[in-house]
Amino acid sequence: MKYIVHDDHEFVYFVVQKVACTSIKSAIEHLFDFEKPAGRGKNQSDGARHDGIHKRFDRSRYQINEDKLLRRVDRRYKNYFKFGFVRNPWDRLVSCHFNKFRKGGPGLGLPDDGVDVELYPGIPFAEFVEAVHAIPDGSSNPHFKSQHTVFCPGGDGVVLANFVGRFEDLADGFEHVMRKIDPASKIELPHKLRSKNRGSRPYAEFYDDRLRRLAHERFREDIEIFGYSF
Repeated sequence: MKYIVHDDHEFVYFVVQKVACTSIKSAIEHLFDFEKPAGRGKNQSDGARHDGIHKRFDRSRYQINEDKLLRRVDRRYKNYFKFGFVRNPWDRLVSCHFNKFRKGGPGLGLPDDGVDVELYPGIPFAEFVEAVHAIPDGSSNPHFKSQHTVFCPGGDGVVLANFVGRFEDLADGFEHVMRKIDPASKIELPHKLRSKNRGSRPYAEFYDDRLRRLAHERFREDIEIFGYSF
């Protein structure tokens, strides 16, 4: 898991993939002391710019892992504003499939730990749901790993964030966050990485009763902790 910390503004951002993390990182980037990377500009593709924002944080002193968060959460970060966003698990799974596994997509790697499941670009959605259902969180790629693992890293179901916003109410939630971490800023949240080929189709159209049940079983804790329903 990844957490982004700003000591001057005293906040911790709990990063959840497929929950507007590219947009959020892009919006708060101005608060951090990054050197402007060479070659970054309008001639780069959207994908290159998106990869760039993640790499800048990945390589920076601002990003910490779960162990460091747990060591400091009751001391150094005790009074920091700790926030993140969650998304309806059924919708997040559809978004992950469209962004990563539609024909021509990049796919996602899995750890070499004996999980006998194949994920490949172009995998049909039904087969994708079946595969994700079979992959436990310990072997999951962060793009479809359960969201509660980021917010409850102690494994006891206790949410460590002060504010958990919803993707479904992202604009208002992000406005609240900015009032907390940078009140003088007028930054609006950009919308990055829209799902290609999905159009405006609601997530429910991609599920039958069986797939709906499989996703519910796989993400039961997310659904219960964050109060989601199909």
